[in-house]
Amino acid sequence: MLLVSQLLATTAFMFVVPFMPLYVQQLGVEDAGSAAAWAGIINGASGATMALVAPLWGRLSDRTGRKIMLLRATLTAVFVVGSMAFVSAPWQLLILRLLQGTLTGTVPAATALVASTAPSEKAGGRLGALQTTIFIAAGVGPAIGGISADAAGLRPSFFLASGLLAASTVLVFFGVARDRPLRASDTEGEEAGTGSSSLPYRRLLPGLLTLFAVHVSITSAAVALPGYVHALSGGVGAIATQAGWIIGTGALVASMGSLFGGRLASKIGTRRMIAFSLALAGLAAIPQALVANVPELWALRLMTSLFLGGAIPVANLLIKNAAPPERQGAAFGIASSATAMGFAFGPMGGGLIASSLGFRAAFLIPGLALFGLALVLGISWALRLTEAGPGRTRLAFWKIILTHLVR
Repeated sequence: MLLVSQLLATTAFMFVVPFMPLYVQQLGVEDAGSAAAWAGIINGASGATMALVAPLWGRLSDRTGRKIMLLRATLTAVFVVGSMAFVSAPWQLLILRLLQGTLTGTVPAATALVASTAPSEKAGGRLGALQTTIFIAAGVGPAIGGISADAAGLRPSFFLASGLLAASTVLVFFGVARDRPLRASDTEGEEAGTGSSSLPYRRLLPGLLTLFAVHVSITSAAVALPGYVHALSGGVGAIATQAGWIIGTGALVASMGSLFGGRLASKIGTRRMIAFSLALAGLAAIPQALVANVPELWALRLMTSLFLGGAIPVANLLIKNAAPPERQGAAFGIASSATAMGFAFGPMGGGLIASSLGFRAAFLIPGLALFGLALVLGISWALRLTEAGPGRTRLAFWKIILTHLVR
C-alpha cells in the first residue's frame, strides 16, 4: 500500500514538470526564453525550501511518528498543487512552489517510515523497492502529464495531479499501520555502547555525500542533454523526443538498479556497494564526453543510471544503520536536505559548465567527481579498517584494499 501511494504521489509531483514553461507563458510571459527561465526558477524553488525545513520535519517525526508526517506531507500537497490551477501570475506560482517545498516532502517521509519499521535484514530490499517505485514514477509522471496537458488543458491538469495526491493520502491513511515513536529508553538494550542518542554526523556523512553527488549528477546531465543531443545529431531529428527518451529510459533502468542495489547491500555490505556503485557510475559517465553519436550516449547514460540508481537505497540504508532508532526521522530529514541541495545545485552547475566549457565537459566533470568520491570513501573506509598505528606499514593498508577489491 505504501509503494502504491508513493507511485501516485511522485507521479503527481512529476506530472506538472513538462508543461510548466507553457503554463508560465499562459500566465503572461510571452517570450519563450523568459518563460523557460521562470520555469527553471519555479521548478527549483521547492527544492530550496525543502532543504531548509526537512531537518525540522524529521525531528518532529521522531516525536509524533513517521506515518503522521507522511500524511501531513501528502495532504498539504493536495491543496498546494490544486491551488496552482487558480494563479494568475508567475510570482503566485513561485510562492506556491516555495510553499510546496516547505510543507510537503513525501519521499523523505516515506523513506523514514520504511527504514524505521523494516527489520534489519529486510531494510535494504524494502528501501530498494521504494526507490524503484520513485524512479518509475519519475519516468512515467512527465509523460502522462504531457498527454494530460494536451488533452485536458493546463489548469485542469493541476486538478488531476491533486487528485492523485488525494488518492495517495487515502491509501496511506487506511492502508499503512501507524508506527509508535521511539524513545532512547526503548532501545537502551539494543543500542548499548553508543552512549548517546544524538546523531553521529561523522557516520552519516558518507551517505549524505552520496545522495548529494548522485542527484547533482542526474540533474546536471538532464540540463545539458538536449543541447548535447542537438550537437551530436547535427540538429537533425526530434531533439526533444530523443532527449526525453534518454531521460525516461534512464529513470526506468535506475529503478532496476535501486531494486538490486538494496538487495546486494545486505550481502556485500553498504560501504562496498556505495564505493563500487559510484566508481562504476563515474567510469560510465566519463566516456560520454567522447561519444560520436546519440546511440553511444544513450547506451552509456543507461549504464550510468543503473549504477546511480543502485547507490541511492544503499546510502539510505547506511543512514538508517548509522542513526539511533529514536533519531532516524532527524537523520532522514538531513538526508532530504542533501538530496534537495543536489536537485538545486545540479541544474545550475550543469548549465554553467555547459555554457562556459561546452556540453562534453558537462558529462566529463560529474563523471570524474563520482569516481573521485568513490576513491575518497573507499580509501577512508579502508584506512579505518586497518586501525593502523605508527608501527604499521603501508603494505598492510594496500593489502586490505586489494583484498576488498578481490572480494
